[in-house]
Amino acid sequence: MTRFEIDLNTKIISSDTDVYMARAGKQGHLFAQVLAEKAIGPDLPNLDLDLSKGLDEEKYITAKINRSRQLSRWIQSSATSRGEEPSKDLGDYENDKKRSGHAQIEGIVRTYFKAMKAGDVLVIPDPQLFGRAILAEVLPLEKTAKAIPGAKRYDGYTFQGRKFGHFKRVRMMDLPRSVIELARAPTGLAKIADPRVKNRIFEMCFTDFALDDVFFSQIITTKPDFHPFDANVLNAFVRMIAQNVELLQNEGEDAQLKSLVEAAFVTGGNGPSVKININSPGHLAIIDRSVIPLVAGVVLGILVAVGFDHQAIAQETVEVVVTNSRVVDALDLCSQEVGRLTQSMLRFLPEDDFQQACDLLRRTHETTGAESKVTVKTEE
Repeated sequence: MTRFEIDLNTKIISSDTDVYMARAGKQGHLFAQVLAEKAIGPDLPNLDLDLSKGLDEEKYITAKINRSRQLSRWIQSSATSRGEEPSKDLGDYENDKKRSGHAQIEGIVRTYFKAMKAGDVLVIPDPQLFGRAILAEVLPLEKTAKAIPGAKRYDGYTFQGRKFGHFKRVRMMDLPRSVIELARAPTGLAKIADPRVKNRIFEMCFTDFALDDVFFSQIITTKPDFHPFDANVLNAFVRMIAQNVELLQNEGEDAQLKSLVEAAFVTGGNGPSVKININSPGHLAIIDRSVIPLVAGVVLGILVAVGFDHQAIAQETVEVVVTNSRVVDALDLCSQEVGRLTQSMLRFLPEDDFQQACDLLRRTHETTGAESKVTVKTEE
């Protein structure tokens, strides 16, 4: 008996997830420190907010913003003419009038440390146009903000930031055009509202995810070669998964499953959407209102794990257990369904068809490095 334990690593994105363009300080002067500390916040040195009881209980937010802005102006002034460092005493700023731009800056502070939710996504542009941006998932707000050290003229000062967890680096030029234009503006923090742009950012940030009732999964190519043959094999593989999922859901164990070659010549139907990024290394994005994209990722992950050796899988007794480490405190029925369908497909696909599929996919894998991002553990 062969047992496979699978972690889908699939992000579940709620409908209220927000996406922000978040600049790492004016002209990106904190970009390296933000990347190193995995946190980002307002461009306000030594702000020293007390978040222990939440931002609403911080009585001195206006005075602290005034003090930080005064300190920032002093730091940026010429060392020969700026005089002594501004007072650190909050009492000296409590009665100060709100200077121009205060409302916008306080709005940024309140967004980072109150409005921004765990699971929201940040686009942190690289100050270099041809550099690599950071796409990051916001972590829950803690009672103490993360300290981000300053550099160069800000050496010795710190900035308070909101932590992020999962992140990816992507080329600035690959971002949606509207995001690139926003990054060129002097805006420090801006919410991205266009659903199409948000979905594109989700695709770039997460390999596999579910949004509303739509599932997204990617087959990643890691080698420079990618030929029409490989595209045909991978497309046929996805169509084979789609057809067999439908057959298994409708007919159960009596289903006569389709082979990869049969799937290659099927036309029409309402199968999943497949988008190919022809750059290799690149990816194939599989999108559908069913678990088909996830089943495709799991089947491919298992085949990669066994080296596409069909004899390494005892078809009659194979067991597949699927979980999703990114689903917390919930009954994960989706993973159970993916496991059931994958197990049935491996058991009931005729041996000759299974061997043929393994041989074709092995050839494509050797050329392109095609793989999914599920985690596979094997037990004999």
